[in-house]
Amino acid sequence: MRLNIDLTQGKVVKNVFFTSDFHLFHNNVLKFDNRPFADIHEMHKVIEERWNEVVTDNDVVIYLGDLSFARKEDKDYVEGMLYSLNGTIHYIMGNHDDYREISKNKRFESVQDYLDLRIAHMVDGKRIETLFCCMHYPIYSWNKASHGSYHVHGHCHGNLHHGEGANFYNNRRVIDVGCMLTDYEPISYLEVIENLKHVEIEKPNDRDVIKQQE
Repeated sequence: MRLNIDLTQGKVVKNVFFTSDFHLFHNNVLKFDNRPFADIHEMHKVIEERWNEVVTDNDVVIYLGDLSFARKEDKDYVEGMLYSLNGTIHYIMGNHDDYREISKNKRFESVQDYLDLRIAHMVDGKRIETLFCCMHYPIYSWNKASHGSYHVHGHCHGNLHHGEGANFYNNRRVIDVGCMLTDYEPISYLEVIENLKHVEIEKPNDRDVIKQQE
């Protein structure tokens, strides 16, 4: 799916955020991620609070999968929590998500496996467009990568930053937006750009370098 969002000229949408991998009602994730919560109920509360601290009703959030491990008796809680979160949510499917459940949930503006998100915004008084290629999983090659686009993913819980796979991020505009890596609050598109401003993109054909816009 392709989604265009215009943040210029006083449009309704004010900001765009990314997050993923809440793993609601997943007790073991507290241990796996070393999450700093006494139990899952505290985790749920903090995730909701920190979302609403940064996201307003005029913002858009791209959620990149793996929402909940809730059993039948807990699904009403998850539904209530979703409707307590500010903003419009576009959902990208994760490996632990049930498409039948996610796709019928009216809280989500759209549901897909992959999203090309083009954001129009102002930089130094000029209108520019920046492309964010969004998928639950990290992918090696993505649309317009050699032209300065960004790849936003979840799934890895920060584990790809360590060991043999750590070089995946070297000199590439790729970021893991798992909630455990952003202090459990969504990260804005400008924060993504800022976090990757050190990356220079080299075109494969003429070897020109596209420098990150400050």
